[in-house]
Amino acid sequence: MRSSRVLGSRRKVILVAMLLAASLSGAQEFEPRTYSVTPPGLNFVALGYGFANGAVFLDPSLPAKDVDAEVHLVVARYVRTLELFGLPSKVKVVLPWSSGHWEGLVEDEFRTRDADGMGDARLVLEMQFSGAEPSEVPVPAADRSGTVWGARLQIITPTGDYDNTKAINLGANRWGLIPEIGFGHSIGKWSLEGALGAWIFGENNDFYGGHHLEQDPLLVAKFHAIRSVRPGFWWALAAGYGYGGRTAVDGAPRDTIQRNWRMAFVLAYPIRPNQGVSFSLGSGGNLGAGTDFDTVSIGYQYAW
Repeated sequence: MRSSRVLGSRRKVILVAMLLAASLSGAQEFEPRTYSVTPPGLNFVALGYGFANGAVFLDPSLPAKDVDAEVHLVVARYVRTLELFGLPSKVKVVLPWSSGHWEGLVEDEFRTRDADGMGDARLVLEMQFSGAEPSEVPVPAADRSGTVWGARLQIITPTGDYDNTKAINLGANRWGLIPEIGFGHSIGKWSLEGALGAWIFGENNDFYGGHHLEQDPLLVAKFHAIRSVRPGFWWALAAGYGYGGRTAVDGAPRDTIQRNWRMAFVLAYPIRPNQGVSFSLGSGGNLGAGTDFDTVSIGYQYAW
């Protein structure tokens, strides 16, 4: 009896689960419904494709300017929902692959770069620690209300392709942490989410030309407004702003403070009880150093 109830709840929760396309790296990476509660014991695999055009950097410390690029990004994800210390949680593994063409000024010289290969893999832990309790039965969006508080920690590993003779690389050759705290507040079919976080960068002792790179934290604020149409079918508007991230090479500070903004539209649609697709459009710019590009992405997710 219990196994049939769990199976039924899983089929239902798959319809309301997070369905996201891959997003390109930047000061804001939008994942609407991060702070929605999902029953434990579920598995998700997802594959996303994204395309970006403009001043696209996969590493926010590059000594380049007036850059124009076209970048293709494929991201594979695995997600497991579980209980940790009695709290609803998710563990994620994210593997990116990129291919792109860049042209611009590096140290005032015009250069081009074509590259394809693996980017830096990520390990992610998410927990809801207030206003949420683990449950095998999901609550329909129209019946939800109240506020859920949670936190997320992303670990960026230096596993991507890297060549210190090139200014633009697919990997950053350093560890990184992205701690985040946020909330989700539901009223009927609407959900509002907000989060504050920071990119904390490790040191790169083999930076471009064999130099030593350090970077200050990049502070990030994000906001999502999500509208549920029916189970598994929802859309969201997202906005974010990032400030900081000044770099220093061999101890000498550089004029690289980032003031980046992002906006995006995300749509998720279920095609079967255990499968869904998503689509997103995004745009962003900067008031200092940093990225400035437009993106489009699609994604597919399978759950069991």
